[in-house]
Amino acid sequence: MIKIDRLCLEYRDGRQTIPVIDNLSLEIREGESVAILGPSGCGKTSLLYAICGLVKPTAGTIYVDGQAVERPRRDVALIFQDLGLLPWKTVWKNASLSLELTGSRASFPKLSSADDPAFQKEWQRRKKSLFWAYFWLVVTGAWAAGQRFYLDRPFSAAVYLVTLGLDLIAGGFYWSEVRKMIDLKPGAPWSTWLWGGGWPQVLLFCVVLLLTAELISRLMYDLFTMPRQIREANLLIAQQVQNVKPLLDELGLDSRFYDRYPHQLSGGERQRVALARALATHPKVLLMDEPLAALDAFNRERIQDLLLQLWKERGFTQIIVTHDVQEAVFLGSRIVVLTERPARIKTIIDNPCMGTSRTSPAFYEKVLELRRELS
Repeated sequence: MIKIDRLCLEYRDGRQTIPVIDNLSLEIREGESVAILGPSGCGKTSLLYAICGLVKPTAGTIYVDGQAVERPRRDVALIFQDLGLLPWKTVWKNASLSLELTGSRASFPKLSSADDPAFQKEWQRRKKSLFWAYFWLVVTGAWAAGQRFYLDRPFSAAVYLVTLGLDLIAGGFYWSEVRKMIDLKPGAPWSTWLWGGGWPQVLLFCVVLLLTAELISRLMYDLFTMPRQIREANLLIAQQVQNVKPLLDELGLDSRFYDRYPHQLSGGERQRVALARALATHPKVLLMDEPLAALDAFNRERIQDLLLQLWKERGFTQIIVTHDVQEAVFLGSRIVVLTERPARIKTIIDNPCMGTSRTSPAFYEKVLELRRELS
């Protein structure tokens, strides 16, 4: 599934070259769960970035599913150490972010209306939200703002509103100048009213003309593309309902959490949102960079159990970087120990104790063995 062939990675700091990974080779089978340990700063995170295509190796090649990794892949998901949740997005929108970014909305998924009424209820709720967004759009006249507001792109909507505001302000000043010309020369032709005020009036006319042309062009474009925008938004809603809702419910984040923001969640709940976002596109490979480092011992073990359960149910290949020895023994069928930077493989330990009771003698023996390798 994953083959790392003589990987070398260097970073440049001005004229200085910092070697991070040196001649590292590793093969990971499909559906395997591998834990990676090593000293702090040895290059574990850089290794994950290289596997998912965010960092280009200095030398060597990484293959995923038989293909060389040259750019980020849609079937490889990465959970960052800080989880990477966007604070201005709700739980629902954070979990749906991977679906929106991949743009995989070619076909309309069939909703299981007969099987589960909860799907239909959420579908209608989301469609109603879209309807009110477009109602606001039509009433205000800012055609594209509604769809972009619904998809949580406030800056695009702001362009329209700011342009409209500037246009009104400039138009007000220009009309004030035109009224002065009319009062001075009521019988003058329109060209005198338009240009007779000198360069300030000409400048205001140009500003109003440019802003109005920009605004009208944007509004006309979005007016004619609105059916496509509505169709794409509906397709995205359908994918969210089909893919994100079951995941959030399975992870214990039911409808009460959908509209909450990250700051309103506990550490364990934020971790579950990051998991839902990573799994929403059904990846073949899940990479995790110390995802549980910020959790207390109780929540850490609960999320470890959840990760193990999801791995067994979904069968994805899993790589987890961690500093926790017990976590590595619990989640890794093989444990890769790296050296100091530049990282090389010090040893690879087969682990038959993966997923077993944390209080069993065999589990403790494996933990002690791993500690000896790290010392």
